[in-house]
Amino acid sequence: MKTADYQGIEKVIAALDEKRRESSDVEEMAARVGVSREDLAALFQRWAGVDPGRFLQSLTLSQTRKRLTEAENLLAGSRPQQVSGASSHLEGTCRLRFLPSGQGKGLGLTISHGLYPCPFGDCLLAMTGREICHLSFVDLGQWQTHLEELRCKWPQATIIADEGQDGRRMVERIFTFTGVNSLDPFLLLLQGTDFQFRAWQALLAVPRGALISYQGLAAHMGHPTACRAVASAVAANPVGYLIPCHRVIRKSGEIHHYRWGSSRKKAMLGWEACQL
Repeated sequence: MKTADYQGIEKVIAALDEKRRESSDVEEMAARVGVSREDLAALFQRWAGVDPGRFLQSLTLSQTRKRLTEAENLLAGSRPQQVSGASSHLEGTCRLRFLPSGQGKGLGLTISHGLYPCPFGDCLLAMTGREICHLSFVDLGQWQTHLEELRCKWPQATIIADEGQDGRRMVERIFTFTGVNSLDPFLLLLQGTDFQFRAWQALLAVPRGALISYQGLAAHMGHPTACRAVASAVAANPVGYLIPCHRVIRKSGEIHHYRWGSSRKKAMLGWEACQL
């Protein structure tokens, strides 16, 4: 996993955004980012294991709208379990442990953190024991900002640098599509309000490759008129990717608004679609 490869992918996505068309010619994309068609193909093969044409096709409006419809049909009639107070819940490949706001200051916890490469640039991962309490994506020069965010979220915890390989191995496991199942789930330690918990839990019902609108997520939670509150809860997600807030897009099928940048969100959605 090379950060430089992801930076190349971001350039392609930026060029795609400038065009604002339903389809893209790979030859033209290569020219716009200043590489040969062969180099562009090699980049996508290393990064996603597919050709660039397939990746670009997965981000067209026709494809995103199709994936929205498929997910809404899949989730129709189901409701996430209600949670209240400190609790634990298993959903697919993640087991969540919730701490209510006010009880989640981190007293008695030791949290280790590190900066690691992943398919979407560098990420800050923080864990207490085996539980993941933070995962964010760090752009150049933003390391201290992300670290301060972690400290503010857990002000009474002892926060230390990861001196071993646990964090690096965990990141490799998170971004591997094979070998992850509900018998060996990721353990997440989260703090927030009951409504935020329900939103994050509901996100776990959206499978890889699928998309959901903010309205669809609100309806799935049983709060169809609470789109704004749902959007705020999605934006406050402290564990990126594993709690898949990147799978929430506009009802129109457009991909915008992501805490760690819309280009990164598009990269994630295209990468996931191509892995299926």
